[in-house]
Amino acid sequence: MFRTNRLKKMLQEGSKPIGCWIFFSDGDSIELLSLCGFDAFIIDHEHIASDRRVLVKQLRAAQATDVTCILRVPSHDPVYIKHALDIGVEGLLVPTVESADEARKIVAATRYRPHGGHRGVGYPECRAANWGLAELEYPANYRENLIIAVIIESLRGFENIEQIAAVEGIDMVFLGPGDLTAELVNDFAELTTFGTYENSKLDRLMAEAEATVLGRSDCWLGGISRNAAGGRELFNKGYDFVTPTGDAWLLSDAARSVIHQMKEDV
Repeated sequence: MFRTNRLKKMLQEGSKPIGCWIFFSDGDSIELLSLCGFDAFIIDHEHIASDRRVLVKQLRAAQATDVTCILRVPSHDPVYIKHALDIGVEGLLVPTVESADEARKIVAATRYRPHGGHRGVGYPECRAANWGLAELEYPANYRENLIIAVIIESLRGFENIEQIAAVEGIDMVFLGPGDLTAELVNDFAELTTFGTYENSKLDRLMAEAEATVLGRSDCWLGGISRNAAGGRELFNKGYDFVTPTGDAWLLSDAARSVIHQMKEDV
């Protein structure tokens, strides 16, 4: 539903919001996590089995609180982006952006024609505009209440990160070490656990990218880790928004911990 984007407001105020990935395709887990204190969710549609009907249920559960919901879309498809925005997501995270031209096309897919885009007009009846009850307020204020973020996760993307971050309408650059590492290694056997890759070129590319984005005043820096310690490290580096966990990771970590504790000294 149409409301002030709390995550964007926190970022503008210089707060350090904490996010959580949502991989499960149901409304119950997201409702529970909404009550736990997270500031934002990134609901994944790139790698998990979900659909837009499930997304509506998840948004309703989360938006009963003040948690901001961002959708990681599966691609740059402008139709998928239009549907997601009309359903009422409060931000987009677009994967594998490799050039400023791609970034500009993504921004154009989120905007109506008077604002330089080509998004079809659906606010007289869509959920994002309160089913048309906000049909005047929504088109006047939607840009201020959306977060448009892109993931830089390839060598080409890292090479072009300065130009990508400079595109008007890109609010956040999210660094993705996973796919970048897969591009750098010769064999997956070289990898350890997520977030603990040991590769000097990766370290250099990440440091250069971080410095590039942190040197700007018009673009926030987002990052991912698998635990709170890694998340705090990213905040200490200057990251503006961090996702230190996800619903599937929380469940698997807790389950393994219980099993381990039950088997100790038995």
